[in-house]
Amino acid sequence: MNTATTIYGVVKPGDWVISTGNNDYAYLIGHVKKITKCGTREHTEETTNDTDAIHVDFTAFDYTPDRIEEIERQFSALYGQTKTYDELPLDDVIMAPKMLIRISHLYQDEITRMGNLRHNCEAFCNCFPGATVPKSAWHGELLERLDKNLDDYHARLMSFGKRELIYMAEKIAAMSDTYSYMRYRGFADDELDFYLSFQNPLEVATDGWLEYNEDATEGMPFAIDGVFSDKQYWLDRYPLMNDSEAPADLGLRRFMGVDLIDFLGKISEKTIIHYPNDWRIDVDALYRAATSPDENERRLLWHVCSMGTHLKQERSVFIRDSGAYEYMTDYHQNDSDMLGYYVEVTGRAGKIITGNVFEVGDYADFARHLRLTALPLDSVTLTYSKDWGVNAGKTITVSRREYDDDRHRLMSESGKVVDLVPNPRDEQELQKILHDERAYRMSFPIGSMAEHLKKLDVKLAEIRKPQKESRSPVKTAKPSAPKKRSIADQLAEAREEANAYNAQRAQNQVTTTKKHKKEIE
Repeated sequence: MNTATTIYGVVKPGDWVISTGNNDYAYLIGHVKKITKCGTREHTEETTNDTDAIHVDFTAFDYTPDRIEEIERQFSALYGQTKTYDELPLDDVIMAPKMLIRISHLYQDEITRMGNLRHNCEAFCNCFPGATVPKSAWHGELLERLDKNLDDYHARLMSFGKRELIYMAEKIAAMSDTYSYMRYRGFADDELDFYLSFQNPLEVATDGWLEYNEDATEGMPFAIDGVFSDKQYWLDRYPLMNDSEAPADLGLRRFMGVDLIDFLGKISEKTIIHYPNDWRIDVDALYRAATSPDENERRLLWHVCSMGTHLKQERSVFIRDSGAYEYMTDYHQNDSDMLGYYVEVTGRAGKIITGNVFEVGDYADFARHLRLTALPLDSVTLTYSKDWGVNAGKTITVSRREYDDDRHRLMSESGKVVDLVPNPRDEQELQKILHDERAYRMSFPIGSMAEHLKKLDVKLAEIRKPQKESRSPVKTAKPSAPKKRSIADQLAEAREEANAYNAQRAQNQVTTTKKHKKEIE
């Protein structure tokens, strides 16, 4: 008869066992059906585990109706869909020895009492220090943290409008599903340590689920396992509990219903060194957008750096080879002070333009995202002025090739172009991209404009800090400041220069006349 060594003693077929908390069958009680020794042919056919395979029937225990309902909730969260007890494949589960504790030494009434109360099972498992089960204190702390994270998220949702909530539906559903799963999942100590290192472990797990779920066809357990296996990636990107000196506003933020001229103007003032008039051009564009009924004209992308700004329609930016795309992806490493924002113009009240602003994060990464996401340019829609030309007052669409090859003819014969709209081959595909972009940025927490401007000061100061002088700097004479001259002095100097010029010109005329006269003679 095969046997295996579990956390508490040697187990054999017919023994009762309880599953530890570090697996999906946490705190279920079962009956050992058979044991397959590691290395045998039968073992290799059953599993890829490098330990003995213990076949456990978790349906052998007679659970009460209340406990069955609890198990159904537990596995519904694991599968991401409603499951009944009868649907669960619990009659022949292959377990590793370290996942089980032998309880055959207990009296039957003790097993019955424990098996029908999950918290008794959990308390029992935590009595075994050799078991790779979560420490009860840590587990309780994680549950409290998850509860607070969800409460905070729900509080933020109260500030969103109905349309915004529609765009955020996927994230809201994912947050709820992940919360339910994390509440019932068993965690090993190193996993607990990992999740408790974050200020918001629920957000980390949710984002992991959203990132992995396209590939994790087996369900959420594999996605959450993927988060832990790639833990350094998440530790580098999310606020940690020991980030006491880090600014509070670490992630991407959105700013809703703001005075666009005021907020973006302050960002411009801090950022632009050369070509400050670019901002005045942007202000005029924002006023035009505020009066436009076209939503595409009111959803914009804006970048700003020391060399000025550009403000372009979001739709055009996501069409490769359009002018807007070229402007927004023209990022170089020496543009390290470049900042990017989505801008949505929502209205105007007098001189105040209201709207929403969203950070895009590191601009080099964002430009790379645009290059990977944008669709190829397929055609161009041209609108001509009514002044002159064969297409005066008309709007026509031409292929990209015709526009590239016959641009001069289109301009010279057809009239003045007053509007140019780039088009992809598939407009529905473009609209899906734009929808996904907005859904993503609408999931950002609402930020503080004051905190953002402070953070911007710190970032620009770091980027633009002067280079350290060399150890043996070459000393050069400091140029003296030019002496300020009065208006009268400047006029007198100008008269002297004019008189000298006129005198030279008169002398040249005399010389030319004499030479000409001599040639005639």
